Amino acid sequence: MDFKDMKINEEKAVLENKERVAKDFWRQKYHVQGIVGLINDPNGFTQFKGKYHMFYQWNPLGVDHKNKTWGHSVSDDLLHWERCETALRPDTWYSKNGVYSGSGIVIDGELYLFYTGNVKDDEGNRESYQCLAVSEDGEHFERWEPSIVNQPDGYTRDIRDPKIWEKDGKYYAVLGIQSEKLEGKVVLYSSENIKDWKFKGEIAGANHGKLKDFGFMWECPDYFQLKDEKTGEIVDLLVVSPQGLEPEGDLYQNKYQTGYFFGKLDYAKPEFEITSDFVEIDRGHDFYAPQSMEDDKGRRLIVGWMGVPEEEDFPMTKNGWIHSLTLPRELKVIDGKLYQLPIKEMETIRGEKIEFSSKVKGTEKVGTGTTYELNAKFKNITGNVGLKLRVGKESETILKLDYADKKFVLDRTKGEQVDKSLRKVALDNVNELELTVFVDNSSIEVFINGGKEVFSSKILPKFGADGIEVFADNETDVEIVKWEWK
Repeated sequence: MDFKDMKINEEKAVLENKERVAKDFWRQKYHVQGIVGLINDPNGFTQFKGKYHMFYQWNPLGVDHKNKTWGHSVSDDLLHWERCETALRPDTWYSKNGVYSGSGIVIDGELYLFYTGNVKDDEGNRESYQCLAVSEDGEHFERWEPSIVNQPDGYTRDIRDPKIWEKDGKYYAVLGIQSEKLEGKVVLYSSENIKDWKFKGEIAGANHGKLKDFGFMWECPDYFQLKDEKTGEIVDLLVVSPQGLEPEGDLYQNKYQTGYFFGKLDYAKPEFEITSDFVEIDRGHDFYAPQSMEDDKGRRLIVGWMGVPEEEDFPMTKNGWIHSLTLPRELKVIDGKLYQLPIKEMETIRGEKIEFSSKVKGTEKVGTGTTYELNAKFKNITGNVGLKLRVGKESETILKLDYADKKFVLDRTKGEQVDKSLRKVALDNVNELELTVFVDNSSIEVFINGGKEVFSSKILPKFGADGIEVFADNETDVEIVKWEWK
């Protein structure tokens, strides 16, 4: 394709397909998604000139991972998003085979976007370049390509996904990279002026320090600090999306994973000194490549791609679209554990309210709905309990506490998705359970016990499947509040 015609082809694809896409039964109501085509990683998540800006990998021309641009949407409240002109297209030499993932930072009233330019030669060999675009208004961008140019020795050209931050008047970037031994790593760069960058060194990765074999590539690294809400300690977190982990029991069940390490970043050494195990951020089927930012309320917010690479076998592709981003969440550390909390803004879209309070044994229908928020509390538990959502003929999504195994289970075996596997996580207390659940037309996000664990998964119920049921093997105290979304 001649990328000089990219904009024309994009506009044509949108015009031809947007009505068909908009009418699709599974289109989301409150999630960022492409107007047509495929989206994946969130990029450049920032707050600039009073608005939240969300960029994202977008292929407007199809439902495969080609023709990557940076789509762009803005919001006042993180829930109602307005689509903007495409921010970056692969119409320069350094991005001619795709504008890949990166991040954003605001400096002196200007928005800087760092991204990976993908370049392939005639034999299909890939090279990656770290590039920069600058905007005064958040809509029009001047490309500065390339920016981070000093490829370190001992690594392949799989280097990508720059995440930028400022500390003590200097700028730093972490990038995912692959060693010549095909090991996933994270490296650190620094800059005095945001334009010129120096390679500092490798700070973490497979077979680095105390960590052993841990994947062939680490994508989308993110570094930030949080204050422990209980101890007051400032803790460092390194979030990565490693590829190549083998399943271990209930862990690492997706094609590729996303999780975090606690530790301490030593800028001088440099080294991210890991002090914890790798913990998956999300236990569901569809979560990858998240990006975080701190907003003007002092919140550390995170959004992930509600999908996983190399898993595009979903029926909505027949109608010309696939994937969305997760709902934004707030991150907190409480007593050495990372929690994810629904953002306060979710309360603003609450509509009609239905309440249910009873002792339950067996199964009871408590209402209907297709897009809603639901809070369920189970007390005095002595057996299996849970919810069945989007219930209909050959459709249901089950959220269950397996009392004997002391595990929470997400079961989406009945639905149109091809993957029928379960997702599970062990719980430390099975006598009580609280679930906060957000159900959209083709997704479910479950926050367990105040956000201590989270499951995000696509669900593809059949038409008319809108039942809500509660069940308990033994008599259990149950309280449910459900709000239909406006």
